[in-house]
Amino acid sequence: MRKIFKYITPLILLASCNRFDIKEHTFPNSVYLDVSATDQVQLTTFSNNVPTLSKDITVTLAYPSDKDVTATVAVDESLVAAYNEKHGTSWELIPAKYLDFKSKDVTIPAGKTTSETVTVALKGLTGEGEAQEGALTIDETYLLPVRITASNMVIMSSSAIAYYVVKRSSAITVAASLHDNWINFPLLDVAGSPQAAAYNGLTAVTYEALIFLDQFDLTNDFGHCDISTVMGVEQYLLMRIGDASFERQQIQFDGSGGGSAFGKYPASDATKKLYDGQWYHVACTYDQATRIVRVYVNGKIQSEGTELGISVQSDDNKINLAQRALGAAEAYQFFIGKSYNDFRPLQGKIAEARVWSVARTPEEIWENMYRIKNPKDLPELIGYWKFDEGKGNTIKDYSMYGNDGVAEKDIVWPSGIEIPEINKTEE
Repeated sequence: MRKIFKYITPLILLASCNRFDIKEHTFPNSVYLDVSATDQVQLTTFSNNVPTLSKDITVTLAYPSDKDVTATVAVDESLVAAYNEKHGTSWELIPAKYLDFKSKDVTIPAGKTTSETVTVALKGLTGEGEAQEGALTIDETYLLPVRITASNMVIMSSSAIAYYVVKRSSAITVAASLHDNWINFPLLDVAGSPQAAAYNGLTAVTYEALIFLDQFDLTNDFGHCDISTVMGVEQYLLMRIGDASFERQQIQFDGSGGGSAFGKYPASDATKKLYDGQWYHVACTYDQATRIVRVYVNGKIQSEGTELGISVQSDDNKINLAQRALGAAEAYQFFIGKSYNDFRPLQGKIAEARVWSVARTPEEIWENMYRIKNPKDLPELIGYWKFDEGKGNTIKDYSMYGNDGVAEKDIVWPSGIEIPEINKTEE
């Protein structure tokens, strides 16, 4: 597409002159599906509790025409075999009873480049009744190929088809993208609020989240970048990836605050790298009483330190994560995806983020990486953000404390998410 569009005469000139002279273009006009402009394959993975689903398509012209252009959008069953042969799959066409769509004729008016929106919808995905009779099979993959045809315009063959890869998944299927973005918690700033009270006066902490690094920044607008932030409080108790003079792709737990005082843990180790392009469950725990610090990756202890942190517990050295509510002048506070300044974001996706007022055991970490049952019954779970909204900029806290997060900028909610649950497949 990039090669095609770089030759297009600026459309501002066309609009201002109200002319659509094909002689001004160096190639014939053509029609295509907007969703296929970058990739024909559209991953459509969704939660197993979603009863209906819809995807929008528009038919698009490379540049305006001086006459109306008509096209038809329709499911093309004949494309299933070709797709399977090309990709080495054996997926079937999604059964007709789930399809809430018939072929649709659309028009691109003269002087315009896009048609009205066409909605391809699925229905009855969860079946009927409590037994969900007739539901689409969980964790089975199906194909839904959609093609455009047109009688009075050339079709751009590379973008004339959209293959929807449909899967009703038992896995987690929604996550937020935190590219140059982070989550604030306004209620933690309020003196006397129950949310702030839950985050202060602690003697142990667990941070955990599911993360997917799209990239490890090395430079940004601020300069050299050493850190991808997961969650916590800067220069106090923070889970992050990388640091100055530290392995850029390794989890670090910075317990430099007075309530922990174990410093930066563990030592730099290139064998403990995380990699971009894959999901990880990461967790860090600290307990003042046991003086044990642990870093977990994918439910297993990656690093463990003993006899670390404060040597004597007291009311004066408890852990306070909501310091603004205590009147602290320091600007640092608990965030997800931010530390120190605006230039250390996660640069990836996140789901199932949690904060506990206890140091979770290795067994608890392993068994509950992906979901927490009955979170409102767990007073030690002081923050639980599933990131399952799929839209908007407010992140619900599913713990009993109601400490909802608010994104600094508009959140991007990527489609096609499916987080593999490794504790179901490993001993």
